[in-house]
Amino acid sequence: MHWHTLLLPLLIYFSVGIAAGLMSGLLGVGGGLVTVPGLLFAFQWERINSAVAMHIAVGTSLLTMLPITIRSLRSHMQHDRTFISIYKKMMPAIIVGVIAGGIISRYLNSTILKIIFGIFVLTMAAILFFQDSKVVGHKKLPGRLGMLLAGGFVGIQSGMLGVGGGSFTVPFLTHRGVDIRVALIVSVSVAMTIATLGAIAYMFTGFDVSGLPQWSTGFIYWPAFIGLAVGGVLMAPQGVKLSRYISKEKLKIFFGIFLVCVGVHMLYSAFA
Repeated sequence: MHWHTLLLPLLIYFSVGIAAGLMSGLLGVGGGLVTVPGLLFAFQWERINSAVAMHIAVGTSLLTMLPITIRSLRSHMQHDRTFISIYKKMMPAIIVGVIAGGIISRYLNSTILKIIFGIFVLTMAAILFFQDSKVVGHKKLPGRLGMLLAGGFVGIQSGMLGVGGGSFTVPFLTHRGVDIRVALIVSVSVAMTIATLGAIAYMFTGFDVSGLPQWSTGFIYWPAFIGLAVGGVLMAPQGVKLSRYISKEKLKIFFGIFLVCVGVHMLYSAFA
């Protein structure tokens, strides 16, 4: 394959990166909820082997989250640093969970991963929509064990599905009475950790897999990474700025609608 045949896919990757960066800054997601479906769409143009397409999308998405979340977090930290204590309580279990999730995904086919991805995202949307804000406001964060369990769950599903954990982290923290703006920043921090560990795991677990496209290292596809990263880094600060002008309730509704759209699209692609 020559570079000129990659022009259209690169434009798609760049556009998806712009959307991922905006969502990262605005909603505290690592971008995987945008990049994984976007990559699968672009892979159709390049005719990438469907047997490994989902794994490549997840691995590349994880690596792409790293520059996007770093850019987004730097912008968020100019406004708020109270998220650090919450992040520290979840971090040890997140690390273990991401590695475990990456290894588990190696033994699941693409269709199963898509179905798990879609069901999980729709479940998180339902929790966000139907949680009682009056009751939530009186709840507190769980103890050390509870935070570790939450972190482990975030790590496993993120390592398996290539998402930054925001689809669970934000609903979980807001359900426990954390201000949604603080929850968004915690989510970005979690996504940055997940991106680093998950990308390494997917790079190594894909080394001995056949049918990978040219310019791949394991399940990392470098042309897609370049387009996504450039678009994402450019737009992440704009998403952060936009989040400061939107009310908490509207942010929650927007986040929920976003999750529903992603979940439905992924399930449709799995059964189509």
